[in-house]
Amino acid sequence: MAIRFYEKGELSSRFHGWRVVATIRGKRFQKYFSLDRPNYQISQELWHQYQETRARYYEARYMARSAAIQYLDFITKEHPTTRPYRGVGFHGITLGIGSGRRADQEVCYFSVNKRGAATKFYIDEKVTLSQAWQQAVSHWGEIYEIRQKDVADKLKLTPSPAQFKALRKQLNEHEGHDLPPSVLHHVYAEQRSQINKKKAREDIGGRLDGDDFLTMYANLEREVSEFRK
Repeated sequence: MAIRFYEKGELSSRFHGWRVVATIRGKRFQKYFSLDRPNYQISQELWHQYQETRARYYEARYMARSAAIQYLDFITKEHPTTRPYRGVGFHGITLGIGSGRRADQEVCYFSVNKRGAATKFYIDEKVTLSQAWQQAVSHWGEIYEIRQKDVADKLKLTPSPAQFKALRKQLNEHEGHDLPPSVLHHVYAEQRSQINKKKAREDIGGRLDGDDFLTMYANLEREVSEFRK
């Protein structure tokens, strides 16, 4: 965005006045506001004020349009430098797999990135995939000053475990890592829980209802499984 005033005689075209230039998404916009009066019944001082006001108005208009487009791009497109299989569909949050709360533990996480710093939200035995996403998006909305409506929309778009599975494959096959399948254990926890609940419903044949019972059943199944290991 640029606004410039040209004095009389400064340009060979003899134009004098204001020139406003803006480049938005690669397209160039410009407007000229000449100090040549359309008729001499208008005073030079009044015409000068009028044209300067118009130039400032268009400068502000271009700036507002550019800011709005940048904001929309931010919340609807991935950053152009986002590495393969890390993106979530918009700027500021990426997927990751690496060291967790303990140095000897590798887990999946969401990274909220700003000014070269990253805040990681781990998916582990303490925090589920959905919970980590809620925390990451809430933090993203706060530090980037995202509208509450847009934050609410993003909260509904929890990435699937399959996206972390694809990232693990990318890291192992193309980026020199050797991550075991166990790094995906916690991202599939909620999916396993849903499968257990579905199995419980099938086992009781619909004779009983209640999420509390189904949860208890799922926990019992998990305990039995752990005992058999």
